[in-house]
Amino acid sequence: MCVRARLDASCKEEKPDLDPRIAAAVLTLLLYIFSAQNQSPSRGPVQPPADAHGATIPSGAQAKQPARPPDAASSGRVSPALPGDSTVSHQQAAAALGKARPVPDIDPGTTTRVTERARLRKGPGTSYATMAKVSPSTGLTVLARHDDWYQVRLEDERVGWIAGFLIRDPAGASGRSQVPAPAPTDPGGPSQGLPGARRVLGYYTEDYPRDPTSYGSLLRGKGVLDSIAAFLHPVDASGRVSGDASERAVAAARSGGMRALALVHNLTASGFDASRAHALLQNTNSRARAISDILDILERGKYHGVNIDLENVYPSDRENLTAFMQELAARLRPRGYLVTISVPAKTADHSGADWVGAFDYYALGRVCDQVMLMTYDEHAWSSGPGPVASYNWVEKVVRYAITQMPRSKILMGIPAYGYDWDLASGRVTALSYTRVMNRARSLGIDPSWDATAKSPYFKYTDGRGARHEVWFESSHSISPKLDLVTRYDLGGVAIWKLGYEDDAYWEVIRRKLR
Repeated sequence: MCVRARLDASCKEEKPDLDPRIAAAVLTLLLYIFSAQNQSPSRGPVQPPADAHGATIPSGAQAKQPARPPDAASSGRVSPALPGDSTVSHQQAAAALGKARPVPDIDPGTTTRVTERARLRKGPGTSYATMAKVSPSTGLTVLARHDDWYQVRLEDERVGWIAGFLIRDPAGASGRSQVPAPAPTDPGGPSQGLPGARRVLGYYTEDYPRDPTSYGSLLRGKGVLDSIAAFLHPVDASGRVSGDASERAVAAARSGGMRALALVHNLTASGFDASRAHALLQNTNSRARAISDILDILERGKYHGVNIDLENVYPSDRENLTAFMQELAARLRPRGYLVTISVPAKTADHSGADWVGAFDYYALGRVCDQVMLMTYDEHAWSSGPGPVASYNWVEKVVRYAITQMPRSKILMGIPAYGYDWDLASGRVTALSYTRVMNRARSLGIDPSWDATAKSPYFKYTDGRGARHEVWFESSHSISPKLDLVTRYDLGGVAIWKLGYEDDAYWEVIRRKLR
């Protein structure tokens, strides 16, 4: 406005005519001088902030403090990667954003190279530790994509992540649109190839012969379920695996187009027994015996594969557990069997921690066909009252898991139960949804809703005067969690357990995932 006013005012003054050629030369010189003084690149389009794992936070979403990756530096956010992957200031990163090269669209399984010397990192972001420096002469195979990073396998079999713009596009100027590469698919299954379909697995139990609880749920779940994991095969004190298949469950699964998995567990009357897991995992011979047991069970039971659910494993058995899964896959996969594992929920790799330390998400994600995240029991027997699976906690677990394994392999656990905490005695009782609601109705209580946890709960005082607190899951609480499956493009869900849910539970899964 001020510049235009000055120009208008100057037009009113009487000035001698200027030779047009001289005026043109002066104007050209002025433009050259001005452009030489304004060489900083534009910032480009404004992007939503990225968290420490490289996942973009949607516009309008409330920013949360991200969980630190296992090898993250103290800084909270990841700067855009630059040529050479060097550390830069936020100002330098912002300037580079406008001129960064586009990330090519490369399909999984493609063999290619990097365009220049690059760093191979443990996760998809510059906050992850460097594993190696990769030269343009090194061949690599693309495995998966996470945002603008590619997971790759080098010629020496090392696997890590490289910034996408540093990877050569084998298609060159083929004109392909720049869209995210599809995630690797899991083998087999009724939902493979169905647009928008997700896998839905249900854990199946029989606490006594002809127990109808899970069986009735299995029949009701036809059309929604595509697999079951039969919790029927325990590990004994010597590390051997036993148990008979439920013929009616396997037959019902097969007739409904589902896969049936034999679930191997170390649960005893006193809880998950770490010594039994150790007896199985301790050496090559013990693992080989257990694998032979499992193969025999699969063949006799007409199963489609196995689900390993060893819990409370000693952290010192971490490498043995990974070796067991590798040896199991080598024996079973050539015979057409699926190899899957259930893993405790965690938000970082605390390798020495009890309960979670033995489970190497990264290694297990490479070996297994599916990985079931046990995203429940956030609060349970020893924690005191609270949500069984709060929304924010589940999302943190998922956000960590997708940096360690292909999204398509992940089945996010969803609970169908609740807990009643007796605050006087400390006793905790597990309840199905039906029993929770019957208890609330008998007390004349309308359950409340925790907006942060996105979970229902209620409190009451029993006839002895003891205060109780009940937290549980319902069709309303699993609905936002199912949205995480879509948002993070996961393979599906795993329900613990069949028979605890109501009809509305099935309907929301059908609507959200089918």
